Amino acid sequence: MSQSTTSHSCPERAVERCTPSCPRKAVAPIEADAFQAAFKPDPSAVANMRDSTAAFLRRFGLSGRLASSVVLVVSELVTNAIKHGHGEVELEIRVVGGTILVSVTDENPAPAVLRQAGPDDTSGRGMALVDAYSDKWGSSGEETWCEFRYDTAGSAA
Repeated sequence: MSQSTTSHSCPERAVERCTPSCPRKAVAPIEADAFQAAFKPDPSAVANMRDSTAAFLRRFGLSGRLASSVVLVVSELVTNAIKHGHGEVELEIRVVGGTILVSVTDENPAPAVLRQAGPDDTSGRGMALVDAYSDKWGSSGEETWCEFRYDTAGSAA
């Protein structure tokens, strides 16, 4: 599993934004093969995004170790954006031809970095988990993304 420093650009997105009259988060499938949510940087959103990710993956028959890995990485990326980002957080997940693409954006221009946490550190392992579980990842600053490849049986490739 390797780190990629290349910026990932997703196709044009239809984003549903929160308005004063809507709930604290907006969650909507944007295409048959995509899921997107935009929400305020509130730690309670992490559990909702884990649950939504698992439900989205089940629509494609993706479960087991692969789905657990994607859910774990989504949890880490969303947590990272909430703790270190600025402004609204967006999560997008796409399933495209044997690849699951995960993208988390916020308004912080500083890219996510892989660092070595010490044995007594209580945080700092999130990007190490992303690196360990995903097939490829990168950060352009406002966006941190990763990919998971799988075979047609839904197993990690």
